[in-house]
Amino acid sequence: MKRFLPVLLAVSLLAGCNNENKVVIKGSFTVPAEGVVYLDQSEVDRNIRVDSAMIKRGQFKFVTEVTGPEFYQLRFTGNEFVALLVMPGENISLEIGKTPVAMNYTVQGSPGSADIRMLDQQLLVTKTRLDSISNIYNSLSANDMDIRGAELQKAYTEVVDAQRKFNIKFVVENISSMSSIQALYQRIDENTYVLYQPRDLQYLKIVSDSLSVRYPVSRHVRALKENVTTELNQMYIDRISSIAMQMPETSSSPELPDINGKMVSVASLKGKYVLVSFWSTTSEESMNQLPVLRSIYNDYHRKGLEIYQVSLDPDAERWKNVVRYEEIPWISVREPDPANPVYARLMNITSLPSNLLYDPQGNIINTNLTGRNLLIRMDQLFNKQR
Repeated sequence: MKRFLPVLLAVSLLAGCNNENKVVIKGSFTVPAEGVVYLDQSEVDRNIRVDSAMIKRGQFKFVTEVTGPEFYQLRFTGNEFVALLVMPGENISLEIGKTPVAMNYTVQGSPGSADIRMLDQQLLVTKTRLDSISNIYNSLSANDMDIRGAELQKAYTEVVDAQRKFNIKFVVENISSMSSIQALYQRIDENTYVLYQPRDLQYLKIVSDSLSVRYPVSRHVRALKENVTTELNQMYIDRISSIAMQMPETSSSPELPDINGKMVSVASLKGKYVLVSFWSTTSEESMNQLPVLRSIYNDYHRKGLEIYQVSLDPDAERWKNVVRYEEIPWISVREPDPANPVYARLMNITSLPSNLLYDPQGNIINTNLTGRNLLIRMDQLFNKQR
C-alpha cells in the first residue's frame, strides 16, 4: 500500500491546484430565453470562442480554468453580450433580464466583472445621451441651427467630458486592478477613445507601471506596456509633462481630510501659490524640513503663499499629535490609505519629503523643490519686485 501513497498524494495536489484555478460561470434568465450562449476569451486583438452552452430551463453554465486575470465575453443571440473579468477560483453568478442585456443584468462572485459592468453601463448611458443630442442637432433647420447649434454642441462636449472624468476617476481609484484597462480603452465611437486627450497618456503610464509589477506575465498588461512605449516614442516626453502640468485634472488635485476630518482641496486655493509638500512624521528628513517650511510660511503667507502638507503616516493619531505639538499653522492633511497613496502615486512621489508648487491658476509649475532650491524659488516669486 505504501508504494501507492506518493502517487495518491501527487494526484491530490494536482486536483487541489486545478480547483484553485477553476472558474464557474452560471447564468439564469428572468425572461423567457432559449438558444445557445457562447463563451469567448478576449485576447489583445480579437475574441476566441472557447465554449458554448445550451440554455436549458432558462439557465446555462460554463466551467473553465485560468491561472491569472482573464477577460471573457458571454455572447447571446442577437449580438448581445456582456464582458467579464475573471480571477482563478471565482464562482460567478449572473442574472439576465430583458434586452439590451448589457443594461439589464447583475453579476455576483466576481469583483472585477462587477467593475466591468459598471464601466460598460455608464458608457452605454453616455452613448444614448450623445445619440439623442446628435439626432436633435441633425434635424435642425438652417434657422434653428443658428439658434440652437452652439448650445447643442456645448451639451455634446459636456457629456463627453463627463464620461472622460468618470473614467479618469475610476482609473485613479483602481490603479492596481485589471479593470482599469477597460476604463483606459473604452470608446465613444469607432474612432474616439473616452480618454482622447494627449495628456491622458499619463493614466496609461500609471496603470502600466502598477500592473506590470502585479501581473508581469499577463498578455493584456504586456500589450498595455508596449502601447505606452509606442505612444511615448511618438511624442516628446517633455511636451507630455508640460501639457500635464499646464492643464491639470481636477482628479489629480489633492482633496484630503485635515486633522478634524474636514476635506480640503488644492483646487479651493486657486488665486494663491500653493506649495504641496508630501511628508511623514516617521521621516527624519521630513521633520528636519519643518523649520524651513515655517520660515517660508512666516515670510510669504501674507504675500499669497499657502502650504498644503500631505502626510503619508501609517499612524493617523501620531500625525495628528505631531501637527498639534508643532503648532503647524498651514494646511495639514493625510492620505487615508498611506499604503496605497492615490495622490502620491499620481504625482510620482518616490521620496520624502517632496514638494510641488502650484501657481495661482492651479497649474503645477515646479517639482522636486527642496533645500536651497526651494528658498531660491520663493525669493524669485515673492521678492522679484524689490
